[in-house]
Amino acid sequence: MTVAFVALTDLQQKFALESVELPVPLPAVDLWQGVLLGIADVPLLVATADIDAIVATPPVVRIPGTKTWVLGMATHQGGLLPVICSDSLFYQRPHTGRKREYCMVVKRPGFHFALTLSTLERNISLPLAQRDMQHPVVESFAPYCAGGFIREDQFLPILDINKLLADRALSDTAANSEFPVEDPLQ
Repeated sequence: MTVAFVALTDLQQKFALESVELPVPLPAVDLWQGVLLGIADVPLLVATADIDAIVATPPVVRIPGTKTWVLGMATHQGGLLPVICSDSLFYQRPHTGRKREYCMVVKRPGFHFALTLSTLERNISLPLAQRDMQHPVVESFAPYCAGGFIREDQFLPILDINKLLADRALSDTAANSEFPVEDPLQ
């Protein structure tokens, strides 16, 4: 038994001399998770939790009597989905040029719609501590953004879907017309 004990002690000393210290764990970094995309040709970040899906822009059926930014209704997962033109919504001008190929689907209680995208970049994770809440944002998007991040010398604002949904203009899609399409009830 003594020989085994001596061998064990020698082995322990050998490993103590040759061992390396355990690495010091780095402090945990809180990350902001989202998607980098373009809305009306403006690069924006949108939190992953705010997006239900990103889909190819579906064919739409125009709805008479709606504002110009409502492209129409489309089918999506067995239901109807209003599709909104981001260019018309944010800049009050129709989109000219190549058709917007993708839409971001937002699904919240009481709101379910798709917003056209000009570009779709990639998923992105950024350190939450680097979020800049003071940087100026493109004027059309400023009421709907909540800070952003500087990445590769470019400021990327974060589109806050809750701020967008709080805008009463988004929930009122009826076109304002001096001449009503239907006669008033008497």
